[in-house]
Amino acid sequence: MKNKLWVVLVGILIALIIGLIASQKLFIGKETKGMMLLIEFEETKGLINWANELEGRNISAVIQVQHNIVDEHCDVIKNLSDRGFEISGLYAAEAFWDKNYTFQYEKMKEVKEKIESCTGKKMRSFSSRYFAYDETTLKVAEELGIEYIFARGTTKARATIYKPKEYNVKIIAVSNVPSEKYGTGSLCDYSLWARGETPESFEKIAIKSLKENDKVILVSHAYLGGTKLRWWNAYQHVLDKTKVKWLSFDEFASSVDYELPNAEIPVNKEVKYEVPKPQIPLEEEAECSSEELVCY
Repeated sequence: MKNKLWVVLVGILIALIIGLIASQKLFIGKETKGMMLLIEFEETKGLINWANELEGRNISAVIQVQHNIVDEHCDVIKNLSDRGFEISGLYAAEAFWDKNYTFQYEKMKEVKEKIESCTGKKMRSFSSRYFAYDETTLKVAEELGIEYIFARGTTKARATIYKPKEYNVKIIAVSNVPSEKYGTGSLCDYSLWARGETPESFEKIAIKSLKENDKVILVSHAYLGGTKLRWWNAYQHVLDKTKVKWLSFDEFASSVDYELPNAEIPVNKEVKYEVPKPQIPLEEEAECSSEELVCY
């Protein structure tokens, strides 16, 4: 009788374990695959600082830049491209949601031509403000030969790649994390800074996200995370305290999670921090002090 009871109990335990694994509540032998994404539309100091640090850690990154950065600092962007960083296009002034075809075409074409003229390489990905896109964005991207569009996160902190069946374009939905005060946003210094979070809370959220998910995109607005001492140190703690297989853009973007009709691909339009409400304004954040901008 006791032996039968043990068999039943063991069977129940095995079934519970299988159920937990199937529901992704328990990860056994999970490896986190990560990608770094750097955003810049103001200056290049933070980009240079980040690039030097990531090279020292043998980590690749996608660098998103707006047309003005390419106009003013082509030498820097060309150097970063030559060093192996993927240069992505950016339009940071406005979100592309519901913008007409002509507007989107002109903005995407402008930054594409400038990046390709500067680097001598094809611009393969693009993002507008807040990682916003709509079906018009996909149509324009396909016409311009842009292979990837970045989007707001749709699967919490897990980054997800979608392939709409109607378009030869992939959608990279970035990691999305909550703020107690202002809702969700990307796993990013600016996003959490603008929602009143501290570098310490960003660090905790980032570490938790990297430990609990199999695919994560860690984002930094380089003028913040690459030049402001408290935020820079938070990123270093995150990189030091987590075991992540950091991938290049090609490696990370090669695997599609879902191929669906475009109408079935989830779209996240939640933005609750258009007017930043930081605890410490950007101009009051302590700068990295050395001439090389290495924040140690």
